[in-house]
Amino acid sequence: MSTHVFTAQDASGRRCRIQLIRKHDTAQASHAATDTRPIYMLEDGSHVRRIDNDTFQVIGTGAYVTRVPE
Repeated sequence: MSTHVFTAQDASGRRCRIQLIRKHDTAQASHAATDTRPIYMLEDGSHVRRIDNDTFQVIGTGAYVTRVPE
């Protein structure tokens, strides 16, 4: 499993960190594990879904955040 972290910002200017978690090691270890989709989470554990390369939606609130350069 590998993790990549980047910064995003909501419409009000509040910044947050999004973790991209890839489960490729688990999928390679088990031939039955076929779900290798990345998981996106805020630093507080809230799940987000990727809309496009720079836009994400927080699942619990529906709020959008946009990736910003660090």
